Amino acid sequence: MKYLFKLALKNIMKARRRTILTFLMLSFGVMVYLIMESMLAGFDKASFQNFIDFETGHFKIRNENFDEDHPYDTDYSLKNTDQIEEKLKNLDFVTGYTSRINFLSEIDNGIDSTPVITVGVDPENDSKVFSLKKYIIKGSLEKGGALLGKTLADDMKVDAGDIIYITFRSSKGMFTSIELLITGLVQSADPKVNNLTVFINLDEAREHMGVEGATEITFRVKDYQEPERYTKQLESDFSGFRVQSWKELSTDFTALMSTKRAGGRYFLLFIVVIALVGIINTLLMSVYEKRREIGTLMALGMEHNEIRNVFMIEGFLIGFFGSICGLIIGTITNLYFIYSGIDYTAMVGEGGMGFNVMGVIKSSWVISAYISSLLIVVFASVLSSYYPAKKVMKMNPAECLRTVQ
Repeated sequence: MKYLFKLALKNIMKARRRTILTFLMLSFGVMVYLIMESMLAGFDKASFQNFIDFETGHFKIRNENFDEDHPYDTDYSLKNTDQIEEKLKNLDFVTGYTSRINFLSEIDNGIDSTPVITVGVDPENDSKVFSLKKYIIKGSLEKGGALLGKTLADDMKVDAGDIIYITFRSSKGMFTSIELLITGLVQSADPKVNNLTVFINLDEAREHMGVEGATEITFRVKDYQEPERYTKQLESDFSGFRVQSWKELSTDFTALMSTKRAGGRYFLLFIVVIALVGIINTLLMSVYEKRREIGTLMALGMEHNEIRNVFMIEGFLIGFFGSICGLIIGTITNLYFIYSGIDYTAMVGEGGMGFNVMGVIKSSWVISAYISSLLIVVFASVLSSYYPAKKVMKMNPAECLRTVQ
């Protein structure tokens, strides 16, 4: 076997130009795939973190009749929020809780209007669950005022100190319009907060909407990565309510991320197909160029299977070292994105491309991408070498030796 490897290496070195071209193609494909998977993993991580920090918390408690298809309908709000919060306060694994009211409205600057989501927040407890307060860039949320996403404010051509009007249908079915002073602006890592949201005081939202409690109570737990460990107790303590973890709330979001991640796998498949063609071409040319040499080896007693294995080893070596080179270059390149990141907003603008992120996003290490790219490329390389190697099995030693080179 050692002799066969030496012979395969010798054959590879003879056809340097073709081998290097195939080698570089494989290395480039593996490198790009690795960087794509690592960046997408970073985007996923940041997206889920934003989802938790600005929208879901770790768990939500809602009315058992809450309608997923109409999430901003206040007809099924929580009436007894004080009792629920008191129960949460006595649970040792709960680290913070807050109530919110979410409803649809229309913002008007006196000239233009646009649909928005208005959120009534509890100034005292909201920062224990959500990260909104950390991202306020101007002013603050005051009574009688509103906190606007920076992008929304820019689109409406308003700023802190300006007057806006929001119009909405109250829980009693009446259209109501209220005047609000913009007391602050927020620029977060979540596009939904920046582009679509107006925040007002929770008590004022209750008064304007005619809602006694809240549409949801959100809370954080000690170990958010394994919410299942708390589910049984929460369902027992809050029977008659809908209790959902961030994982349950993000099923649609997870499906969307998986669809985007599939693009990376299609790219790897595309590279593998090109590699198949390149390796088949390289080895077929090698077979025809070495007919006399093959004939000599057969005449000296080398078995057909051994000669076939030489060409399959060539395919293995091209795939293996091509993958290793691509992984090394990809790792070095990915180090930059791990520590410095990429300014996603500068690339695609504040509208984004469907990712729940803004600003600088850092890459992540994806061990599965290393393993899958190495195994798939090596397997495809060996597989593609089978057809040229099979040609050797049909060769006649005498005909090979008569070949003019």
